[in-house]
Amino acid sequence: MSTNITHLPTPTDLPINTFSMKHPLQATVLANTQLTAPARAPWNDTRHILIQTPGLSYVSGQSVGVMPPGIDPRTNRPYAMRLYSIASCGRGDDRKGDTLSLVVARHFWDNPETGEKGIPGVCSHFLCDSKPGDKLLLTGPVGKRFVLPLDFMERDFVFVATGTGVAPFRAMLADLFDQGYERSGRSVTLVLGVPFADSILYDNEFQAMKKQYANFTYVTAISRGDDVNPYPDLFPTRGNKVYAHIALWHNRQHIAPSLLRSNSVVYMCGLKGMETGVQDVIDHVGKESGIEGLSAQLLAEGRLLREVY
Repeated sequence: MSTNITHLPTPTDLPINTFSMKHPLQATVLANTQLTAPARAPWNDTRHILIQTPGLSYVSGQSVGVMPPGIDPRTNRPYAMRLYSIASCGRGDDRKGDTLSLVVARHFWDNPETGEKGIPGVCSHFLCDSKPGDKLLLTGPVGKRFVLPLDFMERDFVFVATGTGVAPFRAMLADLFDQGYERSGRSVTLVLGVPFADSILYDNEFQAMKKQYANFTYVTAISRGDDVNPYPDLFPTRGNKVYAHIALWHNRQHIAPSLLRSNSVVYMCGLKGMETGVQDVIDHVGKESGIEGLSAQLLAEGRLLREVY
């Protein structure tokens, strides 16, 4: 088994840092759409932000920085830039090439120094409260590794996401099928974990894609619903709830062939807590086929890519 991380064949001319904090892009909000049920707000309020971005080129899997306005009272300096994964393919949702989309969850945080709880996140609230016509300052794009390989037509893909971690996969799926991936003879799977059934991001889009493309498998995991983990002895979970890795294992009949192919690629994006569970499932899938340490093998071969936080 290889011990050196290799890299998938990716474009050598990726756009990187076209715009900087010293010379940001002046962008304009075109639309702000609530993706989660209004009853979940504000604590589970997630938005699709459509932004006009003249002069910005990017590819699926990259991120942009948002510079929120104002001065941070803790530093007496401008607020720090926040990175967000782009949720649209490089041609934008309308395929005209001058927009991008972000998926943004309204964030709250606790200050352990003061004991204050439920403090609104500066950038997430700025974006979630934005209106058409509002101006934004953007930097980027950034990201070289978490992108589709050039030979994507020859590979199977497994995408595992929690919450807003679905952003790059929404973009990648659009790219794949825009370029005829349904004729590739390969398959792609999306496993998406969210807390509530009425908080499944872009569910209508993915359901429509599932109906249209026979080589696309779409699976959801609802962690705060009524479903109970059917594999508590093999994969124990907190409160016996169903998380993304449980759904991955439950659907292994469809997903295992992709995981076991010699040039498949697994992408993870979202909460760091899912990382161990997903890798455990990959290892169990490997064991069922006589392969020990499958997740370590994928990592060593550069075929398990993670963006977790």
